[in-house]
Amino acid sequence: MHGLSSPPVLVFGLDGTILRCNSFPLWVHFLMNGEIGGLSLGQRVMLSVRTAHLVALRKTRWLTHDELQRRLQMASEHVGTAATDRFVADLLLLRSRPNLRSMLGILVSRGADAILATAAAADYAEPLGQQLGFRHVLATRRNRNARECANSGTAKRDRVSAFLEDAGWHDRPLILFTSQLDDLPLMQESMVVCWFGSIDLLASARSNSWRTKFIDCRDMTGESLYARLPPLCGYAALCGDVARRSSSKMILS
Repeated sequence: MHGLSSPPVLVFGLDGTILRCNSFPLWVHFLMNGEIGGLSLGQRVMLSVRTAHLVALRKTRWLTHDELQRRLQMASEHVGTAATDRFVADLLLLRSRPNLRSMLGILVSRGADAILATAAAADYAEPLGQQLGFRHVLATRRNRNARECANSGTAKRDRVSAFLEDAGWHDRPLILFTSQLDDLPLMQESMVVCWFGSIDLLASARSNSWRTKFIDCRDMTGESLYARLPPLCGYAALCGDVARRSSSKMILS
């Protein structure tokens, strides 16, 4: 992969992709009912009651999903590292997708440039990404104000773009691993999408990302997925080189 003129950057989603589920309800259940050491009984009761109250406000549509997540991040600021690490370990043990876990292990060992980009709360997404070997994790930030969106949709695309610019990777093509239509803005910036969502959503994603190559990866083994990656990287690098040459010609003309 590193022998390519412009090797791709690999961008991974979390919910529905690395994990076979949506982690948000599991995090809510953890805050409301989980065993969280390091808190006094009073703090534990307050966290549980606060979580239940915020969920009730969401169910009655007093809060948007983004605002619920923001307030839960504020309410859980005293949850310690040990409790979060146990929650993360359970997610990876019981909910992760085996084919991606095995492929990620190989990629990490070979030093691939990869980013975990997710709408999940940084409170657990960052330690989860670190346990998987990611050096770069872009998640929904703690202590954001009410006007700052979660790391989803166009906000995720813009944050990934800003990260690539800061890292000096802005001219490198992207290969995106996702299962969510929320990632459509990022799909449209990617040369290849490795898809882990439903077949119906795949059809919609393809129709809205006409220049992007889609690979249906739901039923691939980890070995098959990793075997497909080098040719996909070559394809993405070639497309990136063609796009840069076309852009240069347009500027010169």
